[in-house]
Amino acid sequence: MRRLGVVENIAHDGTVLVRSEFAPSRGADVRDKRNRPLGRVVKVFGPVREPFAAVRPAGAASLSMIGVDVFVAEGNHANQEDRRSRRSH
Repeated sequence: MRRLGVVENIAHDGTVLVRSEFAPSRGADVRDKRNRPLGRVVKVFGPVREPFAAVRPAGAASLSMIGVDVFVAEGNHANQEDRRSRRSH
């Protein structure tokens, strides 16, 4: 597991905002320090050095998650191609 960053806030729609140390790929599995699944990355935005990652939680997000370190499961998810990168003719 690689450290993704720290949970900064929870949006009104339940999306968890993480201040990331790197730009994870969309669809990457996000886990807590006990290796329990937290959710998946749905969007990466913000400054290049420390981007934000929007994570759609697997369950209900609670305010107790703020300030918690989260990790991304290492694997071949970075090699997967998302829909936006394919050319359509």
